[in-house]
Amino acid sequence: MQIKGDLMLQIEELSIEVIKPSTPTPAHLKTHKFSLLDQYYGHGYLSVPLFYSSPTNTSASQIIANLKTSLAKSLTLFYPLAGRIKDDYHVECNDEGVKFVHAQVRHCSLSQALTPAGDHLSQLFPKQHTSGEELLGIQVSFFECGGIAIGAYLSHKIMDAHSVCTFMLRWAKIASCGVDNFANSPSVLRPRFHSAYVFPPTKATPLASEQIEVTTERVVFKVFRIEGSKIAALKARAKSCTDDKYPSKMMAVTAFLWTIFGAIDKQRRCRLAVAASLRRRLRTDQSSLETVLPIMHKNTMGNGAVILLTPPMVAASDFAALPDLVKVVEDTVRGVDRRDDGGEISKMMESFFEAVVESNDEGELGVYEVSSWLRLPFYEADFGWGRPVWFVALIEAFKNVITYFETRCGEGVEVLVWMTEEDMARFESVPELLEFVAPVLSVA
Repeated sequence: MQIKGDLMLQIEELSIEVIKPSTPTPAHLKTHKFSLLDQYYGHGYLSVPLFYSSPTNTSASQIIANLKTSLAKSLTLFYPLAGRIKDDYHVECNDEGVKFVHAQVRHCSLSQALTPAGDHLSQLFPKQHTSGEELLGIQVSFFECGGIAIGAYLSHKIMDAHSVCTFMLRWAKIASCGVDNFANSPSVLRPRFHSAYVFPPTKATPLASEQIEVTTERVVFKVFRIEGSKIAALKARAKSCTDDKYPSKMMAVTAFLWTIFGAIDKQRRCRLAVAASLRRRLRTDQSSLETVLPIMHKNTMGNGAVILLTPPMVAASDFAALPDLVKVVEDTVRGVDRRDDGGEISKMMESFFEAVVESNDEGELGVYEVSSWLRLPFYEADFGWGRPVWFVALIEAFKNVITYFETRCGEGVEVLVWMTEEDMARFESVPELLEFVAPVLSVA
């Protein structure tokens, strides 16, 4: 897959260091097993840059020293991240550490870099210093204006969006309040690496995302924004006349985008693949008092989402169909509440990968993968000099992948779209899209 971009950054690496946990990992925690859901994800990475305005009264050397110390403490809590992937079944938590790169961006200000499209964002991660065995790399880049980008490069093998957010918030909290103060706080929620107990792995290695043939077409990504007022309008249009409640932000936006996908993929029926978090769907059958889903606490690390396929769109739909499409998406996502922790989850994940393969082979169905990072408080990641001015996540993606993020004010939605150049041109030209969505040219 080729990714198009224009702006390139001139980055000088000032230092490269390996940061190890401040306390050795105990012997009984030296092996971390992958869960069933972890097994379905390849060895790709989630790349998350957080951008900050220039700190006051703090030098770059002080910032770097504090970030290194607090990262070392964080790795004692998130100990698998300092280990190495050894095979398809486990991580050896051997405290080998993570690469920490201190970099300077030359001839570019933070405002110039806040253009949410292009190869330049990928330069803010230590990709060249990490391999498939490592689970985390950090690059801290200083701009000439004093602004900062903290780029975290995390393995999707054991970290999903929720886990990444938990790690970044814990690291930021330790950096801002001090290692000793954080360690002695009774309110600290400790991350739990027990997902293999919640979702036991299978002995037969399942089809993983990295085994799907990547398209050779040129793929571009762009960020679009739907302001809060437009969200309200979409929710009103997507509300069923028989239902007193308005659909959620995520449901309204997803149904709306589904109509756009149908408009640009007229040769095929299109369907959605929606990532549904199991952390939000803990259900108990009150009649039998038996848990129908295993307990996945909010501080459980690992992959905690299953990908569900909607039925194909019967025909090209317009705004009049929004309430019906919302119901289809809601019914699809609710289906996970009735599933168990083993065979059914495997069937759902395998169905998704098979559908992607068929779609890439130009089958009769087009598949658009939708995942939501809404409600994840990345904007609370204050390392001691204020909240981020912007963040985004660059998932190592295939074409037709859509991710939602909160805006900084929390009212709107930013939509990251990966498509072929040809499809992106069609996507941006749909009149109904332009009524509600605007491309983000700069977030400065």
